[in-house]
Amino acid sequence: MLVRPLIPRFWLALCWVLPALCTTLLASGHETDLSGVYQGHAPASDAARRVYTLNLAADGTAMLTTQYIGKDSVTMHGRWTQSGRQIVLTFDSMGPNGPPRPITFRHRGHDLSPVHWDPNEWGRAGPPILHRAHVAQGGV
Repeated sequence: MLVRPLIPRFWLALCWVLPALCTTLLASGHETDLSGVYQGHAPASDAARRVYTLNLAADGTAMLTTQYIGKDSVTMHGRWTQSGRQIVLTFDSMGPNGPPRPITFRHRGHDLSPVHWDPNEWGRAGPPILHRAHVAQGGV
């Protein structure tokens, strides 16, 4: 008679412990695949009227293109690394000058929000929040 009440308690406990254990194991060993294309627009007050497109490749390479509306675009190449929710974008050298300093983004949902940048390169407001672009069926 004492055994019957223990079985439902066992299953109840298992229903609580198993999801928590699976969530912990999955979170510790798996990071979200952030490779893809992200876009953002500078605020309306930006005199240069810039549109940013960041392409994060699965192999760790990156391209950041700044399109100046009505003018030419500038593309910078580099690499990106992920540590948890932080993305660090480092750039290759451009010409005789050293590379621009890295930009650190925080990943949240489908957005990359800049959290650290060089204000001499990107201004006090920094780059805009970049939103993951929707890719058409069948590829890019």
